[in-house]
Amino acid sequence: MITFENVTKRFPDGTVAVDDLSLQMPDGRITVLVGPSGCGKTTSLRMINRMVEPTGGAVLLDGVDVRTVDPPALRRGIGYVIQHAGLLPHRTIVDNIATVPYLLGWDKRRARDRAMELLELLGLPATVARRYPYQLSGGQQQRVGVARALAADPPVILMDEPFSAVDPIVRKSLQDELLRLQGGLGKTIVFVTHDIDEAIKLGDQIAILRQGGKLAQFDRPEQLLATPHDAFVESFIGVDRGIRRLSFFPAEELELRDDTVVPAAATVDAARQAARAAGESWLLVVDGERRPLGWLLADALPAAGHVGELDLAPYGHPFQAHSDSLRAALDSAVLSPAGRAVGVDQDGGVVGTVSQAEIGEVARGRAGAQAERSEADA
Repeated sequence: MITFENVTKRFPDGTVAVDDLSLQMPDGRITVLVGPSGCGKTTSLRMINRMVEPTGGAVLLDGVDVRTVDPPALRRGIGYVIQHAGLLPHRTIVDNIATVPYLLGWDKRRARDRAMELLELLGLPATVARRYPYQLSGGQQQRVGVARALAADPPVILMDEPFSAVDPIVRKSLQDELLRLQGGLGKTIVFVTHDIDEAIKLGDQIAILRQGGKLAQFDRPEQLLATPHDAFVESFIGVDRGIRRLSFFPAEELELRDDTVVPAAATVDAARQAARAAGESWLLVVDGERRPLGWLLADALPAAGHVGELDLAPYGHPFQAHSDSLRAALDSAVLSPAGRAVGVDQDGGVVGTVSQAEIGEVARGRAGAQAERSEADA
C-alpha cells in the first residue's frame, strides 16, 4: 500500500505544488491522479520514487517511509512509464526492456528471455526485439515502455500520462491492453492523467486534485459520478456524468425482446403480422445465423415478397448483451433509426432488441439502488 500522510511540496520560489495531501492507494489496484494542469499530479507521483522530495509529511510504501530507502534501490523496485516512453535510442528494443534486470545483476540471457516474454505479453512481434526505438510507431514505443516497467516484476508501477502522446485509436488500444494486463498481474499502479474519461475507464480509485495540490475528492469512479463533493469536482467531471455513470451498470439486466426480430426468409405478410403482434413499427431483420442485417419499417412494406429482398436501414452497431454496459446499450439505441439497441451474443448472433426508454428505466432503477446503498454506508 502507498500512503500519503499530510504530504506538502513547496518549491524554493514559494510555489506550493502539493498541499497537505493524505490518501491511501491500495495494493493490487489502479489509483488515478487527475486534475487540471498545475495541480500537483506529477509532483505527487514523483515523490513516491523520490525523484521529488516532500517538504513536509511522509510517503510510505508498505509502511516504510521512502526517505529511509536509498533512491537508486527504491527506483529499481518500482516500474516507471512516462509520456514518450523514454527509451534509450542507442539500444535495441530487447535491451531497452532488459534495462532494470541488467541493473539488478541478471545475466544477459535471463534478462533477454524475460524481455522476449514481455514482448509477447504486450502483443508485439518478436521481430521488433532487434530494432531500435526510432523504427517503431508511437504506440509500439509505449508498449515497450510498459514492458520495461514490468521487466523485473515490480509490485508498484508509476505511469505519468503514458498514453497522452498517441492518437485516440492507439490510446484506446493501450488502455485496453493495460486493463487486460492488470487483470492478470494485479500490480499496484499509480496513473497520472488530465483526462477524466481515461481516469474513469482505468481507475479503481480516483483522486481529483485542484489547483495548489489540494485533494478535492478521492473515491471510486462510480461514486465520483454519482455524488461529486463540490462544484469544482462536478465541473471537472463534466455535464454528461449521468451518461458516463451508465458504464458501471451491466447491460445483462436488460430484458431483450425477440418479437421485434424477423428472419430474412420471412414473407412480407409474416413481417406485417409480427409488427402488429409486437406493437412496433420497426423490425430487425437477421440472416440464417441470426446475425443482424438491418431495420425494416413495417408501415412501408410492399404488398408481397420476402423480407430479404427489401432495402433495409442500417442497424448501427450492436452491444454485447452479457458483457457490455448500459452505456454501450444506450449508444447502440441512439445510433439506431428504430431507437432500439441490438443485443448480440459473443458469436454475433442477435439475442433481442431494447428501446431507449427501457434502457433508461433500468438505469434509473440501478441509480436509485446505488444511492440507497451510499446513504446506508454513510
